[in-house]
Amino acid sequence: MPEDPTDADSVCTTDHDAVVVTGAAGFIGSYLTTRLLADGHDVIGIDNERSGDWSRVPDDCRRVERDLAAMTTNEFAEHLDGVELCFHLAAEKYNSSKTTPQRVIDVNIGATQRLVDAAGRTGTKVVFTSSLYAYGSMGPGPMAETDLPRPTTTYGMSKVAGEHLLRVGQRDADLRWSVARLFFVYGPRQYAEGGYRSVILSNFERIRAGEVPVIFGDGQQALDYLFIDDVVDALVRLAAPECDGVIANVGSGVPTTIVALTDEMLAVAGSTSEPSFGPPDWTAGSARFGDVRHAAETFGWTVTTPLSEGLKRVWHWMADDHD
Repeated sequence: MPEDPTDADSVCTTDHDAVVVTGAAGFIGSYLTTRLLADGHDVIGIDNERSGDWSRVPDDCRRVERDLAAMTTNEFAEHLDGVELCFHLAAEKYNSSKTTPQRVIDVNIGATQRLVDAAGRTGTKVVFTSSLYAYGSMGPGPMAETDLPRPTTTYGMSKVAGEHLLRVGQRDADLRWSVARLFFVYGPRQYAEGGYRSVILSNFERIRAGEVPVIFGDGQQALDYLFIDDVVDALVRLAAPECDGVIANVGSGVPTTIVALTDEMLAVAGSTSEPSFGPPDWTAGSARFGDVRHAAETFGWTVTTPLSEGLKRVWHWMADDHD
């Protein structure tokens, strides 16, 4: 394998051994699976389609239609046997109408523990997708990897627990691992079945329907938006052996206010509409963005897709999908 961890092709092995992706039919998982297949890797995808959609995944992905919460350690080990790398993306989201706190714990902690135990047996590295919700911060400053996590949701707590389980696996079985703490990922083909729809999708849908976009509160709440292709690139880079034990924020590093985001969206759509302002919600006054210097310094990852370009690609996808 290449010695330079900044080389995005350093994932897996040079003879393209199989890679396991949990959550392969999800938004991020489907893009990652497509990238790995295009790079010549065999991919075993595990997903129960609870919030995913296999139609987004190329046919040459070897599909395992299973609920992680029902999988035993032995079953995980069977799929990981002879596999050098597992991207563990599958998770129960805290904001889905389909879930409960117990379901979040069963999937994000219980199943993750069994996967980690299995990976320790098989010698498989785990690249784990954690979340900004592990921090529990609402600003005003950026979230940094050196901050003490103080999650305020069951979901955020479960992601911190997942990170700790990796450390336990390292101690007990010399498990190799790395972690991406993801911020607000967006892109074509994104949706949230039964859960929170991103403001990008919601307001683009309103604009397409000839309605005005809606902003809650004064719109000065700020979020860290990251295009899907950049996320996939970060995950691929974190698979390199030089990134073993690395925990890194994966975000743009830029706090974008909802007002600025909406203005950019209107410009992309060629609309002269003015947004409507609704009552403030729980995000009022918040600034949720990451310090991303560690990723740049450690494995050479930086954002390559400007927000304006990413929004154009979402807008054109929505037009192609509906017209």
